[in-house]
Amino acid sequence: MGKYEDSLFYQLNSNAKYFNLLFDNFVKGLNLGLNAQEHLALIIISDKKDCCQRDLAKILVKDRANTGKIASTLEGKGLIKIELKTKNNRPVKILSLTQNGKKICKTIDEKVKPLINKINNEISKEKIEQIKNSLKEFRQIVEKVAKTNI
Repeated sequence: MGKYEDSLFYQLNSNAKYFNLLFDNFVKGLNLGLNAQEHLALIIISDKKDCCQRDLAKILVKDRANTGKIASTLEGKGLIKIELKTKNNRPVKILSLTQNGKKICKTIDEKVKPLINKINNEISKEKIEQIKNSLKEFRQIVEKVAKTNI
């Protein structure tokens, strides 16, 4: 293995790409008319009370223009509704699931559980928690550095 392949950057980047490939293929195989980003947005909207476009952008690590397109597509498919409300004295678009959106999320959740269980059977719960905590800590450091250098 070369020096680059042994680097932390390579390990994180390649893991993210393989996970995204796995997730993209999984979502396509469900034949629900969604791509992986739309599915992830639905799950985030489902999980976050009073989710606004800014919240979605931050969690997806995308700009608001991209998340606006995703939200518009999901609204067009009848999976979410977008309501203009006030949050922290500012007008914001609040995203929430429709009944059909809730049904799709439940279907996806039922189908993704075996995949998650398969991965979880390969790694102990303790190891998964350790990895999550290490990645979260590393991401926070990278965010801090990225923001100070922009």
